[in-house]
Amino acid sequence: LLKQPQFSPLRIEEQVAVIYAGTNGYLDSLPVSAVGKFEAELLRSLRDKGKGILEAIRDKKELSKDLEAQLKAAIETFAKGFAA
Repeated sequence: LLKQPQFSPLRIEEQVAVIYAGTNGYLDSLPVSAVGKFEAELLRSLRDKGKGILEAIRDKKELSKDLEAQLKAAIETFAKGFAA
């Protein structure tokens, strides 16, 4: 799931978001071949529309209930529009 390119590792807040998506079932219905695309597009979406969520994860270094709810909502919104 979390396979980082050799010279462009993910930031910790991005790792948290991707791992959260993977461990909470958002990838379960996808073919393995679509996981990389999902990850890349999810991160693009979060960098664009969920920048505040990523910044809060980075700054607080924990996933409070409120922050988790925001991350969950952002991932759910993205997942609904994702086309494998």
